[in-house]
Amino acid sequence: MTMKTKMIFQLKNEIDNNITVIVPDEEKGLTIRTSDPKMHPKKNSRSCTSCISKQKNYQQVDSDGGIKETYINYWRVVNCSLDQGIISLSVLTPGHNSLLDFSGIPIELSTEEVDKVVQYIRFKSKLRTCRRLKALVNPVGGTGKAVIYWNETVLPILRSSGCYIDMQILEYKGHAFEIAKKLLLNYDAVVCVSGDGIMHEVLNGFMYHETPSDALKTPLCPIPAGSGNGISVCVLGEKDGFDLSMAALNAAKGQTIPLDLFSIWQERKRTISYLTQAGGLMASLDVGTENLRWMGDTRFTVGYLRSLIKNAPCNCEVYVNVEEDNKHEMIKCLRERKLDDPISVPETDTFPPVKYKNGPEDDWVKISDDICYIYAGQVPWVSRTFKQFPVALPDDGYIDVAVQLNVSRRHKLLAMEGAENGAMFFDDSLKYYKAKAYHVNPINKNQYLAVDGEQLPPSPFTVEVLPSMGRLISPFSSWNNQF
Repeated sequence: MTMKTKMIFQLKNEIDNNITVIVPDEEKGLTIRTSDPKMHPKKNSRSCTSCISKQKNYQQVDSDGGIKETYINYWRVVNCSLDQGIISLSVLTPGHNSLLDFSGIPIELSTEEVDKVVQYIRFKSKLRTCRRLKALVNPVGGTGKAVIYWNETVLPILRSSGCYIDMQILEYKGHAFEIAKKLLLNYDAVVCVSGDGIMHEVLNGFMYHETPSDALKTPLCPIPAGSGNGISVCVLGEKDGFDLSMAALNAAKGQTIPLDLFSIWQERKRTISYLTQAGGLMASLDVGTENLRWMGDTRFTVGYLRSLIKNAPCNCEVYVNVEEDNKHEMIKCLRERKLDDPISVPETDTFPPVKYKNGPEDDWVKISDDICYIYAGQVPWVSRTFKQFPVALPDDGYIDVAVQLNVSRRHKLLAMEGAENGAMFFDDSLKYYKAKAYHVNPINKNQYLAVDGEQLPPSPFTVEVLPSMGRLISPFSSWNNQF
């Protein structure tokens, strides 16, 4: 959809007669100008109802001679609607992410032109039909502020976008699992206001749904309110991964992308993983630092330094069904993917049975070196400060398996430099594979094993890929990751 001529239109607010000029750009966004001197008023002055934010704050914008102007890219347009001749526009301002509302009667535009400009802004802003969302809020995740985040930031944006919201506060561990198991499949997405663990519960609840393959087609959307928030960083990028406003905007207008899931077979029981599985040092960082959740994602750095003191090996046998072990080829495949590539979401009508119930097969590669940790997953960032899987993709049909050989404490300490950029990927002591499956046999029964941040029993397990079985809401067609 294009505009044949540059459209500039004005809105006159009937309450205060303020004139707002809006200029839609063909490619980038909206320029919004107003001559109202009360755009940033003095204390106790009268509010300008056409420019006030949901938090009753004004957005600071540049001014010259009384003209206030701000630029909004199309992704930051929360809603644009026409009702009885009045245009209403809601936007997230850059910088402080204030939610601003503009409304008024269009001046000197025909009815046809008004309808056309509203449809154009909606098209360029990728505004969708109002979504029906199931929101799960974990009040004890991370620093315990999820309910505050929801009420003060997330909910106002979702309401402004026109979403129907069914919110539920989680009351106990496993509550999200129970909800997902019985969930009515009439929601456009399940929004998880939490860390990474609640999405794990939801996916495993879907596996026990009366129609698991249909339940797993319900997209999940993360809102970062936990410690690591790895999945949110991967979806929104390193800059916006902890930004509640951008995450809420993604829930309202992001697109559905396919997501590989992983089947874990252990002690004759199946569970689903979507994030990571870990043994040795990395499992210790995850489940061994539960008492440090109050620190946020700093807990992982503290846990890493604490593990260096012990410098304990990961005493286990690892077998990998290797598809690719050339790191340069992995980088090449990653760089061929673009964030705006067309998306194809395959149909999945059945939930596949476990393929490798008897452990590794004869042609799998056995890693018998002295190991510090095994870490496997499909997300580039496992936390904001640690990019463990820099060449991971959400739907390439593989799981990235990283096996770190046991090296000196000094080597491990130096490896922390550049960890947020994935620098360790190039270290010769890190064996890295794209795999269809792998198997771990822990020899030491006292060491930690973890899946998606939850502790596993210290017994053998096998992981296999379930290609594109899950769904995720994202602004992009792949992880927002540059490497």
